Amino acid sequence: MRRQYGRVAARQLGLSLVELMVASALGLILMAGLVQIFVASKQSFVLSQGLANVQESGRQGAMILAREIRNADYWGCISRVSSVQNNLNPGSAGSILDFSRGLEIYVDTDSNNAIVDGSHVIVMRGVTGDPVVTVEKVPAADSASLHVTDASQFDVGDVLLVSDCEDATIFQVSKANENGNDLVVHNTGGQMVPGNAVKSMQKKYTNNAKVFRPTMVRYSIQMDDAGQRSLVLERALTANNTGGDATTVGDPVELVAEIRDMRTLLGVDTDDDGNVDVWREPPAPTDADAAEVLAQTLSVKVSLLARSRDDNVNDGAVPYCFPGWLDCADAATGLQTPADSGLYRAYTFTSTIRNRIGSNG
Repeated sequence: MRRQYGRVAARQLGLSLVELMVASALGLILMAGLVQIFVASKQSFVLSQGLANVQESGRQGAMILAREIRNADYWGCISRVSSVQNNLNPGSAGSILDFSRGLEIYVDTDSNNAIVDGSHVIVMRGVTGDPVVTVEKVPAADSASLHVTDASQFDVGDVLLVSDCEDATIFQVSKANENGNDLVVHNTGGQMVPGNAVKSMQKKYTNNAKVFRPTMVRYSIQMDDAGQRSLVLERALTANNTGGDATTVGDPVELVAEIRDMRTLLGVDTDDDGNVDVWREPPAPTDADAAEVLAQTLSVKVSLLARSRDDNVNDGAVPYCFPGWLDCADAATGLQTPADSGLYRAYTFTSTIRNRIGSNG
């Protein structure tokens, strides 16, 4: 009995070459399956992450611009910019302090700036927030000063707007709170830029008038030295500016990364009935009808092109349709093929300028 058990045990001490090859083949098959599952899972993760990046960038950019466009051309209790007198020295139509245009949209064609050529630029002017101070005493109409509740909040060179809800005047501060007298002086001359063309207001503002800070903001797509494109905000230095120069803008502030392009359409009210009659491309700043078209614009349609942060999201270049209002079938109708395998998506929205609705007439 022991001899028989020993012979059986001896026959089970090793594997034959055939058995070893079969086991190795099965192991390789299992390993190949696991590698395939890992690669597919990794690609799925990269695609999901890229889609999340694109959605985050597109939605954030759309949310910021939609809110800003709704609030464009806001001048406090004055319904339209046409009621505002600008006492600043006149500049060209492209001046950042051209407050006659509460909204300005154009195509960038300047190859010397950081803005992506061919992308659209949105400029908005108006006042933000509540009034800073109120007028405390009634000055003479031709006076070069306002007596306000607190002049210490202003500096030489600040650009301000005073309004009583019937009229408004924009001016630049030449002196403020000298000797603690709560006077804001708006005289001509001095070292401010652009300076005041006239010192007198168009009316004698009473003590119910409020003083606001007008502002200009510019949204554009700019490219940094590394080639990354972003939605960028620039703001005019109408307050706390260096040397009293309010005709320049501050440093660009990146709002949303990987926004590759921005395009717009203007909803224009051509018959002054308070409704959009035609959608059209923005005019060039030098067009004869540019000011009229922009003043008649009630809504703005914006399309943002967002891209994933990683290059190799897709297996190859995947065509995309941009701007979002196009019905793309081929390259002739707007279908574009990128130079990389990143993920591209167009985010399109329409925003109505609420300060222009119901204020016609």
